[in-house]
Amino acid sequence: MMKDDILNKQQEDKTGEKVKIQRLVETSCSWDKVKLPDYPVTAPKITAIRYTIPPHTKLGRHSHPTINFGIMLSGQLTVVKDNGESKTFHEGDVIVETVNNIHYGENRGDIPAELIMFYAGTEGLPLKEEAF
Repeated sequence: MMKDDILNKQQEDKTGEKVKIQRLVETSCSWDKVKLPDYPVTAPKITAIRYTIPPHTKLGRHSHPTINFGIMLSGQLTVVKDNGESKTFHEGDVIVETVNNIHYGENRGDIPAELIMFYAGTEGLPLKEEAF
């Protein structure tokens, strides 16, 4: 059976219940259609962070030196690059972040934006760098 068949097939567990497997994202580009960089050739460091961003809150300008992605659990988040390009993500959306591009996130909604982000970095590499 091919890998894609396993990912897209409903499977039964021991009780006869169906196990649904759904691919959420598979890409080599960030949300702004820029190709992601190659992984560094050093020991990996994986980080997962849950963020809760209050309504009407704008985060500081920053960039990420490492590949990261996440899923919106609730609310909405608009990501805005310095060139003005932006995209709004809603509950259930997958975010594949830009790498080495200055941007900020903003919750323009009336409820908290909750998301979990996963970072594929290395020891000593920061998850983000503030832009001043």
